[in-house]
Amino acid sequence: MSIRRWATAVSIVVITIGSLAYIKVGQVQAAIAFGESFPEPSATVETLITKSSTYQPTYQVTGQVRAIKAVTLHNQLSGTIEQVNYTAGGHVVQGQLLIALNTSEEQAQLQAANASFKLAKATLERNEKLLAGNKVSQQLVDSAQADYQVSLANIANLQSVIDKKQVLAPFSGTMGLETFEVGQFLNANTSLTTLVDDDKDMWLDFKLPQTMAKLSLDSQITLTKISQAEQPQHLSALVIAKHSQMDAASRHLSYRAQINNSRDLLSHNELVKIAIPKKSQQVVIVPNSSVVRSPFGSYVFELIKDDSGQYRAHKRSVILGQRDGDNHIVRQGLEQGMLIATIGAFKLRPQLLVYAKNTADSTSVTTPVAGIK
Repeated sequence: MSIRRWATAVSIVVITIGSLAYIKVGQVQAAIAFGESFPEPSATVETLITKSSTYQPTYQVTGQVRAIKAVTLHNQLSGTIEQVNYTAGGHVVQGQLLIALNTSEEQAQLQAANASFKLAKATLERNEKLLAGNKVSQQLVDSAQADYQVSLANIANLQSVIDKKQVLAPFSGTMGLETFEVGQFLNANTSLTTLVDDDKDMWLDFKLPQTMAKLSLDSQITLTKISQAEQPQHLSALVIAKHSQMDAASRHLSYRAQINNSRDLLSHNELVKIAIPKKSQQVVIVPNSSVVRSPFGSYVFELIKDDSGQYRAHKRSVILGQRDGDNHIVRQGLEQGMLIATIGAFKLRPQLLVYAKNTADSTSVTTPVAGIK
């Protein structure tokens, strides 16, 4: 009797569980059928067909622009200023008198020396005539000759002192802003002002570390003015010289390039940025909108057709290079001819169904990148 009761109870439990399982399976099948009635999740993005380009990376250093002729003017002797014949920041020509010191004392001594010279010359000529007639001795003529030479030397010495109290322009150019006044006393070797020449050709001095490849003479480099202008100004320069040895302290090698400054864009002692070209390489350039960044690295989504001919998103890790405006250089990870997502790539995930918005005509990036050829 007890066994029959247990069998009945077990049968009831089995029937109950089977009924519940049957009902649940029906609910799951209904849910699956309901879900399949909706379309597969997808996204529409703009696309780009990648292209390989030759890219020449650059190494940036700072250089200093120099005028070919630039000097600081000094007076050789002390004295009081008698003339100032230039304006601060003005233009002067070669040989122009800039500053003259008072030479009244030297001028008086020069007049006396000229008088002594005339007397010595007349005495020498007279004694030479008398010597020809054997009326004077050779010793007297030699003494007159010595007096004549001493007079010449005195005149030359005084004239030299007068010349040293005048500061002349050694070449044509533009003066500095230092000013002086008549009556002002100057000590010897006073730093007066600067003079920068008018030559449109200028020098550019810069240094490269020993880890960089050495530049050959006649190499072309590009320099950029350091300014806040929206459109940076670029100029070309030609390497004309390099130092014979590496600097022992910094391990840098010094170079000098020549620039044509006919547009007057550069000034003496101005600092500029210099782009030194490196070895060129093949890269792919893509818009910034196609690059997705994560803590594990950067990647783009390549769109590949599945068996049904529909595009699916596939994640491709990339190594990025230089960024320039709206574009980015991809050094590794992409090849020419790949179809990638651009605008809208951030909403993709692997294997997601993707509708390409403009596959046919997406063959170029928006703007060029510096260094791309």
